[in-house]
Amino acid sequence: MREIDVRCAVCGALQRTVELTSTGSFGPPDLDLRPNGPARWALPFHVQRCDACGYAARSIGSAPRQAGEVVRSVVYRDVLERSKLPGLARSYFCAALVAEAAGEYEASGWAFLSAAWDCDDRDLAGRARTCRERAAEMFSRGLERGRLELSPSVALTLVAELWRRAGRFDEALASCEAADAELAEIASAGEGEDGGSTSAVVAFLRTLATVGDDESHSCAEAFAEGD
Repeated sequence: MREIDVRCAVCGALQRTVELTSTGSFGPPDLDLRPNGPARWALPFHVQRCDACGYAARSIGSAPRQAGEVVRSVVYRDVLERSKLPGLARSYFCAALVAEAAGEYEASGWAFLSAAWDCDDRDLAGRARTCRERAAEMFSRGLERGRLELSPSVALTLVAELWRRAGRFDEALASCEAADAELAEIASAGEGEDGGSTSAVVAFLRTLATVGDDESHSCAEAFAEGD
């Protein structure tokens, strides 16, 4: 880690912040792709928030064109100043709102999901569900509009997990079906993508959703179940 000075791209205020220079992850992640190892606890270092105007982003030194308008909006100020979310989750939720307004749906999805992880760490299950619902909506919108770096099968599997953790089991099962259809299409086209691990996760998610399990599970459990 190192301390750096960053000038806010929205209001111009100079701020000292901590930048994470490296981290590591060991072993299979959770089903929602939260990593294990040191990377699991690096959550506070992947978002910055300006002390002057409240702009939140991975780096406040840059901003999409409409960021200032979003930061001044009633919705943004309400989340920042009156939300019952914990402080770190507020920063991620606000960053997600800016990314959503810019059409950066994948970045928005990850920011909402990071907010959920912070709520998980503080045993705030209800608020974590809300953040996961928003994350599922963003990844789904990005998939519909072709704006995801994630492959469709992986994105659909992640969305299924987010709906499951949010307790919305019908949506989770529908996303599992869509992921299976995508994997079947890949296999029939002979595109060379190995979907075996994704298929194992989808099958495990379907089992969990069918019995109404909304607890946290790891990819290791899914792979063990598929052996």
